[in-house]
Amino acid sequence: MKKVLYRMSVIFFIIFLAACASKDNTLPPSPLVNFTPTLDVQQLWLVSAGNGSSKDYLRLTPVVSGQSVFVASSDGDLYSMDTQTGKTLWKTNVANSLTSGPSVDDGKVFVATGEGGVAALNQSTGEILWQTPVASEILSKPTSFKGTVLVKSIDGSLTALSASDGRQLWRFQQTVPSLILHASGQPEVAGSTVIAGFANGKLGAFNFKSGKLLWLQSIADPQGSTDVERMVDIDVNPVVINGIVYVATYQGYIAALDLKTGRLIWRHTISSYAGIAADYSRLYLSDAKSYVWGFNNDDGVVAWRQKSLLGRKITEPAILGDYVVVGDSEGYLHWMSKSTGKFVARSLVDESGLIAPPVAAGNTLYAYTTGGNLYAFRVVQK
Repeated sequence: MKKVLYRMSVIFFIIFLAACASKDNTLPPSPLVNFTPTLDVQQLWLVSAGNGSSKDYLRLTPVVSGQSVFVASSDGDLYSMDTQTGKTLWKTNVANSLTSGPSVDDGKVFVATGEGGVAALNQSTGEILWQTPVASEILSKPTSFKGTVLVKSIDGSLTALSASDGRQLWRFQQTVPSLILHASGQPEVAGSTVIAGFANGKLGAFNFKSGKLLWLQSIADPQGSTDVERMVDIDVNPVVINGIVYVATYQGYIAALDLKTGRLIWRHTISSYAGIAADYSRLYLSDAKSYVWGFNNDDGVVAWRQKSLLGRKITEPAILGDYVVVGDSEGYLHWMSKSTGKFVARSLVDESGLIAPPVAAGNTLYAYTTGGNLYAFRVVQK
């Protein structure tokens, strides 16, 4: 029997959590701070692509492959657009609704449907190749690698499907609490290992081919007496660099673990549901208060913290060259130095706001707004 999972719009949901657990988050969005821009960012193009995430908290993150950027709209349409001009190459109505951003692999585009299923389309033409039901609601991107599509549902299931026809290859089930955040992290593949986090605060490693559980580590244990206080969801996408897994939980920790054994290397108290990004020296994290953090990869020491976005409900960071970029619910992109966390530029996107994180590809940054507009920005070298 499926658990009853609470669904709320992002603003109401965060205010509800804040009222129960943390007064800091009840603050209105911090006003924009004044600074002298040192980076020239120009908008390349703007196109309309459906109705965005509508009123739901959906992280409909675009994906770039070759000369195309792919965007899923909550109204069920999937778009392929030219990266240079924004021109629509094809548009396909996949289902009544879509609940995840798309992923691309081996000539196919994969996306989650509102019916708790997955669809595969031809990357070049937009033709629907197959659709298959999986489980309950899917809020994270499918992950496709070497002929296998990995899907994580909010009921705690991790399912592997054949990329050729959608048949189930294996499935793993975790028991999750009845009250969870309306978000979900994407599975990550590192060699022959699949990494996935769950809403009970546990992180698992699985054999890619068989689904055999290799290890299961508790990143954060539920604390407190109420359901809200005990929420420890892993809703960020795990990151793997040089054999180390980095992950963060809501009301818990950011942590580094050994990929092979699950051994905890270090952890730092923090709360995050938006996400993390990483390069080979640092991790960048957006926390639940909308602070942006820079951590040293090897020991978890805090390199910097940007506090000026408090209450602005920021997205997962994106890395573009020497810069870290986050979007916010007020419709701005904030550009920061990777080394110091100081602001270097700010771009007004649109007032509908940003839930999906911006996506960096080459020297271009793409941002898909809650209202359904897709923007492309580029740093201008002086």
